[in-house]
Amino acid sequence: MNTCYDLCRRIIDFVLRVFLRFKKCGLEHVPEKGGAIIASNHAAYIDPPLLGAASSRELYFLAKKELFRNKLFGWLINKFNAVPISRGAFDRKGLQRSVQLLEEGKVLVLFPEGTRSKSGRLMEARPGIGKIALEAGVPIVPAYIQNSRKLIQALFKGKEIGVTFGSPIEPAWLGRIPKNKDGYRLVGQEIMKRIGLLKESPEIEST
Repeated sequence: MNTCYDLCRRIIDFVLRVFLRFKKCGLEHVPEKGGAIIASNHAAYIDPPLLGAASSRELYFLAKKELFRNKLFGWLINKFNAVPISRGAFDRKGLQRSVQLLEEGKVLVLFPEGTRSKSGRLMEARPGIGKIALEAGVPIVPAYIQNSRKLIQALFKGKEIGVTFGSPIEPAWLGRIPKNKDGYRLVGQEIMKRIGLLKESPEIEST
């Protein structure tokens, strides 16, 4: 793991646990080695650091190209493994880079909904995650981020911030899905169903 990445991950984890009652569950579901996708809900800008702090493996992230326009911020997120991709358009290069990272044995974080849910409700998955998953054929670990939209409440009212990882969708299941639009949609639906089950878990505080 990159030394700078690991140091920052540990610092963020410590701060979150001290001030925000940060909780991590289901870490055993994240493969210890080899390529994997972590597919998570997305409700706040802090979600990528939360996932990074929760995982003991180094993570890679897709980030919209607009974030790289500011040279300083672009340099910073690049240091923390952000990969630029065009949002709202078919970005062949970005998708190819995503598959390449997974084939190299990296763990790639994807937000299936494609954007933040301002209400916190789960939305439909975009087809891109299905395409990447079927091309790479790696395990997909569903994840649910709890209360990231409520940082102020978490700080002053004792609400938990947490990340829960679920059982992976295995490559054997993906291998039975056709590599077409219907297949991409089916994979996205299965991912969002798994994230929804994590959200409804009795261990999760209501968001």
